[in-house]
This record gives sequence, structure tokens and C-alpha cells, in this order.
Amino acid sequence: MIKLGILITDTGPQALLQQHGTFADLFERLLNATDVAFAYRRYSVIDGEFPVSTDECDAWLITGSVHGVYDDLPWMGPLKVLIRTLHEEKRPLVGICFGHQIIAEALGGRVEKFDGGWNLGIKQYQVSEQLPCFTGDGNSESVTAFAINAIHQDQVLDIPKDCRVFASAPRCANAGLVWGEHILTFQGHPEFHRQYEDDLLRADLGVVFPDEELQPALNGLAADALDDAQAGQWIARFIQQAVSR
Repeated sequence: MIKLGILITDTGPQALLQQHGTFADLFERLLNATDVAFAYRRYSVIDGEFPVSTDECDAWLITGSVHGVYDDLPWMGPLKVLIRTLHEEKRPLVGICFGHQIIAEALGGRVEKFDGGWNLGIKQYQVSEQLPCFTGDGNSESVTAFAINAIHQDQVLDIPKDCRVFASAPRCANAGLVWGEHILTFQGHPEFHRQYEDDLLRADLGVVFPDEELQPALNGLAADALDDAQAGQWIARFIQQAVSR
């Protein structure tokens, strides 16, 4: 069983906690549905709770957050230091949305608000590199694209020198990043299932989404294909492969 440290950078909107749970709950639900066995330890880094040693877990995952990496809150500096240490030690690390962004920035990238506005709802991402975690269970077919939920305006606009882009979309060029065989990040949210994203977009988040973005997103949630479970399997397999090296 793989021990996964979940580095919590937000619990999620208060209005959705009772029905859906926290962001950490969503990740555990996603990964528990895969064929890889995990045990979890949660670290509320947003409250200053960090691991004493990188040996405390076999692998690590950074959640999404309402905050921007440029907010420069007190816990962000120590988190960036931890990210650099994990990278130097080639520890398995996964980042989602904010996690994707802060990993990129900590390792030399640039994150800012996208001048094209919000990305909301189910988004289709084109795959430019076949990762080892894509294959398994007798499946040897190439992955050309996948669809997962998104809700973001911030993006990784400049990538670090030592990472590779494996997934992109017309309005999100650097949507999937990989460093060596030990760091994997997604701008989108594979942990957000269809109902969660719908409830999230309809919740009072203190943000007014443009109608030209919001309505198509809500329409797509009712009709478009979603590869959240498949992306969860990729994440689980990536961690498993990285831990076994």
C-alpha cells in the first residue's frame, strides 16, 4: 500500500462541504476507485502544517485552492521550499490546479491570470506525449485527448526549463506538465466529478462568471463526455510507477 501525503491548500467552498466533502475527500474518493491501494496522511499546509521529513510518505499531492500563487501568503514560501526538495530528491509528486501552478512557479515557471478569461466546465485537452502511466491493464492504445473539469483563470504561462508539456488546449497551452518520471501536474480537476462541478459553478463563490463562459459550461456538464475516472487511474499509476523505481 502506498502512503500518500495530501498537502491541503484549501478545503473547498463552505457551501459544498456537507454534500461533497473537502478537496482532500474528493481526491481520496478518486484514487480509491482505482486499482492502486493507498493510505493517506493529510497535512493542512494552509494552516502551517508541514511534514517534518520527506520520508513521512511515499508520494505527495498538492490540492487546488481559491488562492493564487502570487498572493504570497505565509504558507506558500515553505510549500515552495518543500516542492524544490521533493524535486531534488525525485520524490513522487502530483499537483492539481493551484498545485500545478505552484509547482511550476517553485521550479522556475511563471503563473498569471490568463487575459482570455475563465476556463469553466468540461474541457478537452490534446495529448502531445504518451506517458507510461497511460498504458496498463492490457491497454496499449495511444491516448490522443482527454476531458476533465476546469475552473480557473490563472495559468502557467511560462514553463520551467526542465519540464515537458504533455497536454494542452486552445485556451490553456500548458495544461499538463511532467518533470522526469516523478512529477505530474494537471491544470484541470480530475477529482471534480460532474455533479460537483455543476454545484460549484452554481454556488455563491463571491465571483461572477461571464455568461458567455458559464452557460456553455453548464450545458456541457449535462452532455459532454468526462474522463475523470480515467485521469484518476493515470495519477494512481504514475504514483505507483514512480514509487517502484
